[in-house]
Amino acid sequence: MDVFWVVTLFHFQPSPSQWQTVESLAMHDFEAMGIEEFSLSEPEVDAILGDRSYSGGDLPQEVIDEVEARVLGNPINYRFFFSSKDLAMNFLNKVRTEFLCESQIEEHPAQDWNAEWKKHYSPIKVNDQLEIIPSWRKDFKSESRHHIYIYPGMGFGTGSHETTFLCLKLFTEYLLGQKIEKVLDFGSGSGILGLAVFKFFPEAKVDFYDIDPEANKNCYQNAETNNLQEFSFRLLLPEVRPKLLIEYDLVFANILESILILEQEALIAHTKPGGALILSGLLKHQAPGIIEAYSSAGMKLISHVEKGDWTAILFEKANS
Repeated sequence: MDVFWVVTLFHFQPSPSQWQTVESLAMHDFEAMGIEEFSLSEPEVDAILGDRSYSGGDLPQEVIDEVEARVLGNPINYRFFFSSKDLAMNFLNKVRTEFLCESQIEEHPAQDWNAEWKKHYSPIKVNDQLEIIPSWRKDFKSESRHHIYIYPGMGFGTGSHETTFLCLKLFTEYLLGQKIEKVLDFGSGSGILGLAVFKFFPEAKVDFYDIDPEANKNCYQNAETNNLQEFSFRLLLPEVRPKLLIEYDLVFANILESILILEQEALIAHTKPGGALILSGLLKHQAPGIIEAYSSAGMKLISHVEKGDWTAILFEKANS
């Protein structure tokens, strides 16, 4: 790839269903390599900071609050990354026609790709138990009990920071005292959720299930990055779904609302009595419907946490 193309949608405020359509178009129909959302551009952040200098140190809390206040007050912009100009232009024309949004396309030299891709990923401290660190930041010194390196892959997706954070927050704050031997990471993507389990339960057996073979490759890459490739796990695709175990002590499903509804019966069935089910990939307004649906099916709500526009839910399955 000598060059890549970036399509930017400015001040785009889609409904949840519209966003799912746009995301599907980008990732599946037009083969986008990744998606990024942002509220403030670098020049806008520089304008807030003005002449103040904070190089080499932490920003004061009042400055962080000022930036966050501006972020919350600004509409969202989205960037979509493509390796093909034709695919980028076709995607741009499609969204311009259907959503009438302000947009642009830019060409970048390939040598800018890693910098452009990586600069938006920084360490994420879940809590004192766990921190998520980009795989290219091996020099970073975590103060948490455990840390896990992640190479997010090109399809990591918008919202993944928040939903991953929330799933791991529920896991580390509610489940570490339990006996966890069998885990299912359903819609595993990068594999970070299942791989994080090994940090606390090294003897566990983890099944990673995803519909995309590239996700399984990314998952194995992250296992190697964390020296976990010899641990007990399986990478499963839909054609071998019958090989899933009957029941698991813990099931993660960080996927779309529509899939959580479609797979509700299976996800509950795969959670053993007394076991935990963590659901995410949900916008805040989608949570009440999922809570009602799963509670009506016999699951007990344990916790419901939020970050930004996103939410995650922890259920326990009643003992039979």
